[in-house]
Amino acid sequence: MKDAFTASFFHEGVLGGAIYLQSDKVLYRTDKATVEPKYRHLEIPYSGIARLETGWAFCFPTVTFMLKSGSSYKFMIFRRKKFLSRLDALRH
Repeated sequence: MKDAFTASFFHEGVLGGAIYLQSDKVLYRTDKATVEPKYRHLEIPYSGIARLETGWAFCFPTVTFMLKSGSSYKFMIFRRKKFLSRLDALRH
């Protein structure tokens, strides 16, 4: 795995975990056993991302992935500026 960032996923609450940038996709991983497997090991291919939105939640930086399929996934990502810089470099 190329780059790792501490992240929390907004899905039926806030789920702590990590987000990883690979050459072709974003991976989110959490060890919460009560979460559906789809969200425990979430994969977002770069080709499926329509746009990104940034914002704030509880005074923490967020990134929302808006997918071409119409789905969206919101994350609280620490070191957001570096995350977005690395993501941009890998996507292009």
